[in-house]
Amino acid sequence: MATINLSTLFKELTGDETVEELREKIAWERRVFQTILDYLPSSIYVKDHEARKIVCNKANYTQAGFDKADDVLGKNDFDIFPKHLAENFWEDDCTVLKKGQAVINRVEQVIGTDGKEYWQVTEKHPFYDDEGSIIGLIGFGHDITAQKNLEQEKILASQKIEEQQDMVEQMIVELSAIPAKIENLVDGIANVAKQTKMVAINAAIEAARVGEYGRGFEIVAREVGQLSDQSQKATIQVREAIEEVNSLIQRILQLWEEVKQEQ
Repeated sequence: MATINLSTLFKELTGDETVEELREKIAWERRVFQTILDYLPSSIYVKDHEARKIVCNKANYTQAGFDKADDVLGKNDFDIFPKHLAENFWEDDCTVLKKGQAVINRVEQVIGTDGKEYWQVTEKHPFYDDEGSIIGLIGFGHDITAQKNLEQEKILASQKIEEQQDMVEQMIVELSAIPAKIENLVDGIANVAKQTKMVAINAAIEAARVGEYGRGFEIVAREVGQLSDQSQKATIQVREAIEEVNSLIQRILQLWEEVKQEQ
């Protein structure tokens, strides 16, 4: 029976490399591989068939609120994230691990142990052994937090603009009602002016009737008549001002409609 020389067999399989040299080579390749992963901005991870993480990059574990990969390796999502999030992640994992169906473009929220919230687009794909059996999954998480925040800012800005528009329209409505109120007031003044004029006429008649004893009535008639004339002039001026205000309001309304159509 031939004797197998293990040392010779090892050299045939590995060339001239020793076990220590192979270990160093593997460690070097792992270091290069991990460095490449850590420099990628997207979250990258690999899970085994039990959905436990066996590989992750820096973006993945820092997003979860940890300082190093060893803090998450060997754990599942229930060990890392709040239950309601972990349940959603587990559902997707089962789709990949049990059905072999990839999960693509899943928009989801991530909350780390530090309480920070992130949004990401997730992809999960199965990977197989040589016999074609699913042995795990590889996942990618593309951070869209900035995009989500921008969308939220746009929504808030749009709501604020709508509130401001409602406020402006309400102010225009209230402004439009002012000329009518002033017109009612002017009508009252005009009526008072007419009545004052009648008082002046009556005072003048009484002054003429009593002759030289009616000088007081004559003075009253003159003063009241002047007051009536001034009131009538003021009424005309106010009505002219009202017309100018109405024209201004119509112009404001026209400009406002043009602004709304441009939005």
